[in-house]
Amino acid sequence: MNLTMRKNGSDGVSLRREESPMKVRQAKQLARDWVEANAEGWPGLRAAHLVGGITALPDEAPFPATKDVDLHLIFDEGSPALQGNGSGPNILEVAYGGLSFEAGVKSAAEYASPETVLANPEIAYHLTVDSVLVDPASWLRDLQEPIRQEYRHRRWVLARLEHERTGLARALGFMPEVRETWGAAAEWNILGYATSFFAAALAVATLGPPRMGGRVFIHLRELLADHDRLDLHEEILTLLGVRHAAPERVARLLWEGAEAFDLAVGLRRTPRPFLPFEHKLHAHLRPYFVDACRAMVAAGCHREALPWIGAFTTAATDLILVDGPEEKRPQFTARRDEFLRELGFDTVEARAAKVEQANQLRDRVFALAEVIVSAHPDVVD
Repeated sequence: MNLTMRKNGSDGVSLRREESPMKVRQAKQLARDWVEANAEGWPGLRAAHLVGGITALPDEAPFPATKDVDLHLIFDEGSPALQGNGSGPNILEVAYGGLSFEAGVKSAAEYASPETVLANPEIAYHLTVDSVLVDPASWLRDLQEPIRQEYRHRRWVLARLEHERTGLARALGFMPEVRETWGAAAEWNILGYATSFFAAALAVATLGPPRMGGRVFIHLRELLADHDRLDLHEEILTLLGVRHAAPERVARLLWEGAEAFDLAVGLRRTPRPFLPFEHKLHAHLRPYFVDACRAMVAAGCHREALPWIGAFTTAATDLILVDGPEEKRPQFTARRDEFLRELGFDTVEARAAKVEQANQLRDRVFALAEVIVSAHPDVVD
């Protein structure tokens, strides 16, 4: 990414004090401070706003130490920031003030009109709430009123639902590319990412906030439970191969994943094709991975934690097998191969069947979403 940043202290990281939990309003202010501290060095920056789970939390609530702060940095067309780094998503991961920030770099074209925004679920909800961080020309604030007025209209709800359907198809479309470059583990990782669009579709249909990240399958279970369709949740867990995972095995996989993560973040990276989830392999994100998964396992959500554990672990392992110490590679290869066997993802035929199952589940989940939209009392014509 062609962005330079001022650091917070010597290394951009300051530890949070557990005895004084940070409030959501403080996290929001730190996000604003970070953007303002760097804005001068980001040519073409037009505005910035929060996205993700923080926008649905009360200002006085504690901000969990296991969460990151998601935001969008919006640049004028022609800004060098929009060129990215040539591989993978155009996302900036950084620690500042004791928080982890994930900033998606966006083009102003994605905010060109209220209609453009209203059809985009990643953006639309967040402009119905108080999410603006930096907006010197009041550009985002001018967009907010028409978006708030039209957000619940059926045509836009259905447009956002179609956006999620397209996103799922695009995610599955990455499968051949990662198969050629990284193999079965990366295919499973992409499959897990693709199924997160099921939760996104149901959030759109219920007019709720988009919720991704490590707890996405917990949110998915809650959404399906609300509509008496936990059978679909079980089928999704079956698709990913985690339905029958035992808590003890998940705890062991988390321990192994933490070991892989800690080794991977210290490696010098060889230039290579895009590796799914590699952008998350930073030391300051360890709580976002290890501590968040440990909390889910302790809460009895070990099956829902396992896709998140697997995402970090498989990405870290693939990196180790390229750049890690030679003597470590056989151990991590054996762990990865055993994990894929347990998931039922270790043969070409099994993986092809998983894609077909994903397509069938897509049709059923999106059909449910359409039913929810048709009956939702707050959706207006």
